[in-house]
Amino acid sequence: MMMQHDTGPMSPNALAQEAVDSVRSALERHFETIAAEPAPELRTALHGLAQDARAKAVPPEHLLVALKGIWQSLPSVEKARDYAEQTRILQRVVTICIKEYFAE
Repeated sequence: MMMQHDTGPMSPNALAQEAVDSVRSALERHFETIAAEPAPELRTALHGLAQDARAKAVPPEHLLVALKGIWQSLPSVEKARDYAEQTRILQRVVTICIKEYFAE
């Protein structure tokens, strides 16, 4: 018998607001500078968000939905014209977040 994985919406309080705000601030600064590599501040913020999600048993797919929601809410992302650059940056951020979630 195959079990269905629950991919329903995450409760709004599932992730700590402090962690979400930290990621939002770090992403804003990173997107505005478009550095080749994410700043340590962004890596630290993603680490905190991922650890919070893991501690609260938030599935990784829900974490990524939340991360993409944070990304899409950034005014600088909404105004940006270079969609290829946006995609490249977001892919790097998602990769870091996934690695942090599954880090031992």
